[in-house]
Amino acid sequence: MNKQLETFFDTPERLSNEEILNEIIRLKENSLMNQIIEGFPELAVILNEHRQIVALNSKALTTFNVGDYFEIAGKRLGEALNCIHSNETEAGCGTSKFCRECGAAKAIKKCKDENIVTEEECRITAARNGNQINYDFSVHAHPIFINNKRYTFFTVRDISSVKRREALERIFFHDILNTAGAIRGLVEILPESESEEERKDLENAIHNSINQLIEEILAQRQLRNAEDGNLTPEFSNVSANSIIEKVFEMYKNHELAHDNLTYKKLENDITISTDQTLLVRSMGNLIKNALEASSANQKVEIGIDIKNENIIFYVKNDAVIPENVQLQLFQRSFSTKASKGRGIGLYSVKLIVEQYLNGKVEFVSNETEKTIFKIKLIIH
Repeated sequence: MNKQLETFFDTPERLSNEEILNEIIRLKENSLMNQIIEGFPELAVILNEHRQIVALNSKALTTFNVGDYFEIAGKRLGEALNCIHSNETEAGCGTSKFCRECGAAKAIKKCKDENIVTEEECRITAARNGNQINYDFSVHAHPIFINNKRYTFFTVRDISSVKRREALERIFFHDILNTAGAIRGLVEILPESESEEERKDLENAIHNSINQLIEEILAQRQLRNAEDGNLTPEFSNVSANSIIEKVFEMYKNHELAHDNLTYKKLENDITISTDQTLLVRSMGNLIKNALEASSANQKVEIGIDIKNENIIFYVKNDAVIPENVQLQLFQRSFSTKASKGRGIGLYSVKLIVEQYLNGKVEFVSNETEKTIFKIKLIIH
């Protein structure tokens, strides 16, 4: 057994390589068990008391992207999937702060501790070939006994397509429908305007709402292309201050803004090489999140900083994000909102900025600094 290691959630101990190999060989001799696990059309593994994989089916081998059974023997689920948090602590998968909010980790622990069948939804971000892959899973843990020893029979069903559909339904049947309804209302009252000034205000409102509608549709197409690897950024030299001015003009009259959106430009403007459309849209997602989290009397500030060789576009608001929420930000399908199908805004920002704009997305949220989201780009 390993030395006692630090853990923030489940137990850190695990069997040695020799002990694991002996356990795997014993289970491989159980023909009925192997037939049952192979008969599952979904990823299925058997975990020992330390959550280590000691048996698996061919679907699991494919998902783990390995060809040999023993390549992942003794690893835990997050380690086999290459979860980005599986090496946060020395003890590995199931022991970090992030694991406290992981559906798979919670299901396994509850099954193991209470000896009951458990089911959870799980979001895992995995690293593969320099890119990040986001999984949405439905996981099922069932206690079983083999040769008088207790194990956890664990199955994983990919529900990514379901979550994508829920997100699109939410956006198109709610957000976009609301915007279209607002446009119709404005058009209906336009003939009733009593002055030229009022008519111009209504025409501007209609124009802004139509732009918002088009932006939302284009953003969804862009996100799907980005996930499929079919997005081609168009880099050009643009003014940094013009990015801030453009995004401010787009959102200063947003339905969530209550004259509380402010911006700060650079005193000495600089030129950067980026895809202006992708950057503005990413900043827009950060602004919408900040506006949603803020009350009418709380200021939301956007601006630019320069630090070393980096230019940093930031969005700041006065609300503080709870720790359990912070641990799940940027995961596809996770949302702080009650409605199903939200939660792709921050995910899309990280995907586009880090995989297509060669940048980095960071955030801090505490009582001292409040909440600041940053898009950091290298100055070329």
